[in-house]
Amino acid sequence: MVNLTNTYDSLGRQTDALPLEEEVLWKFRKILGPEHLSTLAAMNNLASTFRLLGKHQDALPLAEEVLEKWQKMLGPDHLNTLIATNTLANIYHSLGRNKDALPLAEEVLEKRRKMLGPDHLDTLMAMNNLMVIYLSLGKHKDALLLVEEVLEKREKMLGPDHLDTLEAMNNFANTYLLLGRPEEALPLYKKVLDKRRSLLGSEHQETVHVMYNLLVTLKILGKGEELKELAGITLPLIEKVYGSDNTRTVRIRSLLD
Repeated sequence: MVNLTNTYDSLGRQTDALPLEEEVLWKFRKILGPEHLSTLAAMNNLASTFRLLGKHQDALPLAEEVLEKWQKMLGPDHLNTLIATNTLANIYHSLGRNKDALPLAEEVLEKRRKMLGPDHLDTLMAMNNLMVIYLSLGKHKDALLLVEEVLEKREKMLGPDHLDTLEAMNNFANTYLLLGRPEEALPLYKKVLDKRRSLLGSEHQETVHVMYNLLVTLKILGKGEELKELAGITLPLIEKVYGSDNTRTVRIRSLLD
């Protein structure tokens, strides 16, 4: 069952993963107990899935409990503790609590650099997460420095078509957009969209997400015809992935006004 939930998560099918992850956590609590490392790992996975589905208030108490227990059981510098710290930082970011997320994300990056080295993939992930928080706090120039390094290293280590490389490219485009440079963001979004469609399919959550970013950029640049054409494809997909009342769905409809 655990392997199936991991497969659903990797496919962006968090809605399918959720009931299985809830069942896994319930069984682990019953069989292994609430303090067992496997129970806490299942709880952390469920918190991450809740966050990806926009259920941030459900995710928060789980993530806080996992971090508190792993800090006590494993110590503040254990890699599992850093995973839990990273999960809580991501949830704070999703809740708009970026000032709370910032010290956690900085701690994760500092410790991963020290323990794993500056080029380890987990270090680059921590750098990427901190960059996203910088963007949300308006620290766009700081974010740009980080995302340039992440993209360069991921392209070198993983190749130009790896999903993590495409994530960095998407974040590079996000940074350009927030810096008021939409003309530089546009080709990056188009490149990410083309590759994600090929690798993941049109209905994958990450593909739909970059479609939304591209629509916003087209709106800013006044490319009305291209906007309408892409929106006609994207809106049904976003309604399917997120639901008709989701914030992204509502915003796409507003872009067409």
